[in-house]
Amino acid sequence: MNPTDRITLVVVQQHSVLREALHLRLAAETDFDVIAAVATVGDAAPALADHPYAVVLLDEPASPDACRTLMSELRSLSTSARAVMLVNSRQLVMVSAAVNAGVVGVLCSDTPSLALAHSLRTVASGASVLDEQSLALLATSWQDVDQPSLSMRELEVLSLLASGSSNAEIASVLYVSTETIKTHVAHLLKKLEVPNRASAVRKAERMGLLV
Repeated sequence: MNPTDRITLVVVQQHSVLREALHLRLAAETDFDVIAAVATVGDAAPALADHPYAVVLLDEPASPDACRTLMSELRSLSTSARAVMLVNSRQLVMVSAAVNAGVVGVLCSDTPSLALAHSLRTVASGASVLDEQSLALLATSWQDVDQPSLSMRELEVLSLLASGSSNAEIASVLYVSTETIKTHVAHLLKKLEVPNRASAVRKAERMGLLV
């Protein structure tokens, strides 16, 4: 939480028009101090160096992997900053990636400005915020709480599947036959209760089986 009376904000938005609009709207709140409105997290480095407890308002990155990279970059600049992300896609994989990466507030990009301001205050107080639609998305994955028992070898195969490797490529990496990999994949599909490799990867991501 920001130790000062005013809430220090950093706006990170790649689109200049939206960045300016957010800056102007948030700066109109008497208890907000928008110390930077920049295009990238890297551009916020000077501001975060001086104000490590800032609340950082992020726009949605291009992919779940990019979300994790974005949060790693933010953490390298400040371990105390609290991140809120405005998401456009409303997809479970993105919301899950944001939460798992350490984002403490996830809001739809069409959130009304008054609700956005209220959410930023909530996050600054030390609490977390999920809007109704993001919470509904996460609720769809709660049925996956009971994780299947996967062997170390199956986890290795799963990780290589997630990287896009073929059975032959996985066999080469693990020094086993292609038929052995086919057997491992079949076991994975059965244990995860999914019809194909792509579904297995998506479900594994939701369940936190992929690092």
